[in-house]
Amino acid sequence: MSGTTAARRGLRLARVGGVDVHLDRSWFVIAVLTVVLYGPILWRLYPELGWLNLVVAFGFALGLAVSVLVHELAHALVGRAAGWPVGRIVLTLMGGHTTFGAVRASPGSTAVVSLVGPIANVILAGIGTAFMILAPAQNAGPGWALLQLLVLANWILGLFNLLPGLPLDGGRVVEALVWRLTGSESKGTTVAAWSGRGLAVLVLVWVVFQGLWRSPITLLITLMIAAFIFTGASQALMQARVLERVRPLRASAIARPALEFSPGTALSLVDASVLAATSQGYTGWTPDVVARDAASGQVGVLSPQRAATVPDNARGDTPVGKVMEWSPVSAAAPADERGDDLLRRLELNGFPWVLVLDPERTVVGVVHHRDLARHITGR
Repeated sequence: MSGTTAARRGLRLARVGGVDVHLDRSWFVIAVLTVVLYGPILWRLYPELGWLNLVVAFGFALGLAVSVLVHELAHALVGRAAGWPVGRIVLTLMGGHTTFGAVRASPGSTAVVSLVGPIANVILAGIGTAFMILAPAQNAGPGWALLQLLVLANWILGLFNLLPGLPLDGGRVVEALVWRLTGSESKGTTVAAWSGRGLAVLVLVWVVFQGLWRSPITLLITLMIAAFIFTGASQALMQARVLERVRPLRASAIARPALEFSPGTALSLVDASVLAATSQGYTGWTPDVVARDAASGQVGVLSPQRAATVPDNARGDTPVGKVMEWSPVSAAAPADERGDDLLRRLELNGFPWVLVLDPERTVVGVVHHRDLARHITGR
C-alpha cells in the first residue's frame, strides 16, 4: 500500500531502484506467526523432513516479504514517474507501505499509483499459476508446496488490496473517483474511509459466519486485519477533516515575520538587528532569524536556546550559522502554498518549521508546526 507515514525504526535492508528499503521490527512478529501457522501443516505433509519444515515455513515468510516488496516497488517507481518524491519502502507487520514526500497529486495519478501495487501481485500470481499448470506433476514436494503458498499469497495480496476502502489501495481508487466527480479530495477521502470502516465490520461478520473464531491463530490474524483496516480508515477520516480545515489557508497569511542573514554574519550584529526591529531581542521568536546556505543546500532558523549559550564576549566572533537549526532546502515553500500542502510538507518530512518564499525567492516569513496546529485546534 502507498502511504504517507514514515517509519522511524527498524533495519535498512538495501536500496532498490534508488529507493531505500527498511524492515520494521514488527515484521518479525508476522514471520513468527507464519512459521507457527504453516510449519505444522508442512510437517503433516512431509513428516520425513522433520524440523526442516519450519525452515520451509520461514522461507514462505521471506517469500511473502519479497512479494510485498514487489508491490511497494511498483507504487514507488510509478509514483516517481508521476513526479512524486519517493521517501522509502517499509516492510511491516501488516505488509508494507511506501512513503512519498509532499506532492500535489491529482485523481488520475492517485488512482494509477494505487492500482499498480495490486496489479504487480496479480501478475506474479498469474505467472506462478501458469507455471504450476504447465510444470510436470512429479515436481510435487516441499518446494512445490512453498510455490503454491506464495502463488496463493500473491493472489490474496493483489485482490484483497483492491477492495474499495481505505487504507487499502482500492480505497485510494475510490477516493480518486469521488475526488474527480466532486472536485474535493477531502470528500473522496471521507467516502473511502467510511467504506474502509464498513469493510472492517464485514471482516468480523465473515469471521463469525465462517466459524473462524474456533481457531485461535486464524482468529488472531483476522482480528488484526480488521483492526488494521478500521484504524487506518479512521486515521484517514481524521486527516481529511484536518486538511479540509487548513486548506483555505495560505503560507504567507500565517507566516511569522523573519530577518534573513548570511550564515557567516556575526551573532552580535544579528543581536543588534533583532533588537532594533523588535526592541525585545529574541523574546517570543518574533521576528525569526533565518539563513540559507547555498553551498550545502540547507535553510536554517536561529535557535534562541543555542544563541543563549554563547557568552557576550564571544558573540562578535560567532557566526549565526553556528546557532541555527538547519534543514534541507525542501523546508521552504512558496508564499501561495495551500495550508493542506503546507501541513503535508511539515509532517511527511518531520520539519519543525518551513521558510516561506515570495516569487523572487526572498524569505517573507516562517511557518512553525505549532502555527498550523493552532489553526487546527482553534487555540
